[in-house]
Amino acid sequence: MDAQQQDGDRPDVWRRLEALACGLVLFMLSNAFIGPLLDPLQAGGEDMPLLRLMWLPVYGLILGLAAWRAPRVMRFWFPAIMLSLLIFWLFASASWSLDPGTTNRRALAAAFTTLFGLYFAASFDGRRMAEIIATTFLFLAIGGGLAAVVYPKMGVHHDVNAGDWRGLWYEKNQMGAMMVYGAMAAIAAILAGSPRRKQMVVTILLCAALIVMTKSKTSLVVLLMGLAGSMLLAAMRRGPATAVIVVWLGVTVVGVAVMTMWLAPELVFKALGKDPTLTGRTDIWAAVLRQSAKHPLTGYGYAVFWTLESHPAQWIRKETGWLVPTAHNGWLDILAQLGWIGVGLCALVLGGSLLVALFRHRAVQDGYWATLFLAIFLMTTFSESFILERNGIAWALACAAVARLLGPVWAPGVQPEKAARRPLFAAPPLTWSLAPPEAAPEIRTPAPARRPAFQPTFGKRAVSPFAA
Repeated sequence: MDAQQQDGDRPDVWRRLEALACGLVLFMLSNAFIGPLLDPLQAGGEDMPLLRLMWLPVYGLILGLAAWRAPRVMRFWFPAIMLSLLIFWLFASASWSLDPGTTNRRALAAAFTTLFGLYFAASFDGRRMAEIIATTFLFLAIGGGLAAVVYPKMGVHHDVNAGDWRGLWYEKNQMGAMMVYGAMAAIAAILAGSPRRKQMVVTILLCAALIVMTKSKTSLVVLLMGLAGSMLLAAMRRGPATAVIVVWLGVTVVGVAVMTMWLAPELVFKALGKDPTLTGRTDIWAAVLRQSAKHPLTGYGYAVFWTLESHPAQWIRKETGWLVPTAHNGWLDILAQLGWIGVGLCALVLGGSLLVALFRHRAVQDGYWATLFLAIFLMTTFSESFILERNGIAWALACAAVARLLGPVWAPGVQPEKAARRPLFAAPPLTWSLAPPEAAPEIRTPAPARRPAFQPTFGKRAVSPFAA
């Protein structure tokens, strides 16, 4: 259903401008150009006055979009409450933070990032949302490829990972993650019935090619898992027997992977080209756990644990012998910043949404984007610090996936404000065509002519439209 049919109260041009505004926000949240050109230390702009001011118009745009679509956003009250619990704990952590001012400022940035994800899911249906994401990443992929070819000083690594492409981002793994997001959105748009199939196929191929050029094995594995997940979920629609087979295969594969990782982890590391310490990550994790044990419930405050003035971080850097920027594990970062209470809240919101996806992955009608993205997001959080990331596209899209899975579902073509409320686990509603019904075939019984009583009468039988 096109945008004008969904929003008959507004001209189509306004809907297109809104989609363009969302693409602009997604571009900014991707941090393209910010890393290699403006923020080489990956501070996110908080420690540079110019970059800090640069985000103010973005926050204003997010707030304006959310206010414009306030009726729709208010319908997503349940996911809004769940996400608000996390934001509340961020601001509450300022009372025991190592740097309360920094915590409050960065919590505000995280709040706007979360608000955009909630608004994005409330404003567009699943197919249109996937198309906007895929189109944005198509432009990012083109820009990343051009940067590597035309300006290799910025687009290609020249240090430890010499020759690996990094495009518009700080390092190759960031570019790989961005391309995975773009490819998965394009796949979802195709499964959701997008009319822009050729554009989506080009997006998938270009993103996959750039992942290969980054030589990011993690991104390549995640992309293959996303493709497999899309095919399996699509196959489950063929019937109960196929669904049972798919679930059995999925459980078997996951079980074998877990057993292999438990009994012979060196085989997994060798296949991925990693050393058993995961490039020193295990040493960082052990040091973070020791420092987190001093403040187990509340942590040290949001987004201040890894500052240069942080004494716990200084001890970790002294133990590891280098300037560690993060824990390289989202859950350990949340433990250090927000304690076990913060970890529990994040597990409730993210894990609970993924469990709900088992029942609602078809009802949300988004080509399984929300389910697959949330699954991929949770997998990558064990090696990257994406949870509650301020000014980051990964957290914004995770919030959009949570909102889509926990929020209301309406039939295509029905305006969300007028759609009836439905229970959380209800089946998708029946949809009715707006076209006038076809006229029923008129059946006429001709009047018998006056004939002699002994002459038989043969009438013409009307042919039923449902006859075989």
